[in-house]
Amino acid sequence: MLGHRILIADDEPDIRNVLRRLLLSDGFCVCEAGDGYEALAAVDRCEVSVIVMDILMPGMSGSEAIRSLRANPRFATTPILIITGHTALQPQQWADPRSGIRLLTKPLNLDQMLSTVHQLVHAA
Repeated sequence: MLGHRILIADDEPDIRNVLRRLLLSDGFCVCEAGDGYEALAAVDRCEVSVIVMDILMPGMSGSEAIRSLRANPRFATTPILIITGHTALQPQQWADPRSGIRLLTKPLNLDQMLSTVHQLVHAA
């Protein structure tokens, strides 16, 4: 997946570390952010193919960051994989293949997560 850059936005450093290693081992380039503010800054400076975004983060939440990204024409169609431990979050609230948004719940199945990133990269 040479040339494809993935942004991981999650407030848990351990989760970012696991996902970074997984994506790097599969040939992706990786940028990281610890909250929504950092995610918005990262997409502005890194050309990302896919954003992996936690919903519940301190500061600016992932849902706020996604709304901001979708309001910006530059990032309105950037594929987003939402990862969340928030089990009350209904997939239909966010997940919409037509808008390039998918949702996976934590604990993550890493094979499924990697497969979903590949699908999003190829759909972009």
